[in-house]
Amino acid sequence: MAALFAALPALASEIAPVATVLSSAASFANSAKNIASKPAAGPKDSLKNDKNRWLVCTVKNMTDFPVLVMAHYSNSGRYDDPPERIEPFSTMTFTCCEKDNSFMTGATGGQAFYINVDHGHQFYFGVGYCNPTMGSTKAGAYKASADEVKDIQSDKKDAQTKVAEKAYDAASEEGNKIESDYYRAKDEEGKDVVFQFEVSASAGQKTVYTISEVRDYRTVV
Repeated sequence: MAALFAALPALASEIAPVATVLSSAASFANSAKNIASKPAAGPKDSLKNDKNRWLVCTVKNMTDFPVLVMAHYSNSGRYDDPPERIEPFSTMTFTCCEKDNSFMTGATGGQAFYINVDHGHQFYFGVGYCNPTMGSTKAGAYKASADEVKDIQSDKKDAQTKVAEKAYDAASEEGNKIESDYYRAKDEEGKDVVFQFEVSASAGQKTVYTISEVRDYRTVV
């Protein structure tokens, strides 16, 4: 955390104040620890036995906020179990596989999500997944650009899908990590908190995406 927040913006104007009350430090630490310790989900027998290319994608929401589903981009394959809303401090699993009656195809694509930080601040991002016909599994995360956020908020056609597609493009064997902007809020005990979200992607047939809420109580802005 120290390394992350060493890069905090020097100007308070770069840290957005939000009308959100976070959980207390102790409650947050316990809840996040519980989610972090949960193992990745395994495949159903119907996937493991009937499909050549499949992925089980576990999303760990280690934050005070619900994570909401937006558009999907499919490069190949289909969802077997589609993504759903993820409640605070909980996990959600979606699964992908090649299309039925297809030959030599994979399960590749991306999914867009967002976090409603408060009425005026949202964090838009996507996760990419890839189990191709040939080659290694890949995973990635992508943060929507400022222009993409404007397009989404103005309901521009395919704006959400564009973020999902770029998340697919970001997928790699090594995975990656993205970071949100910084926000300032108070917790349940009235303490000032500067925080941001991190989304990390770890590739494998059991892909794991972790959405973290990284806090700093020491910074005065």
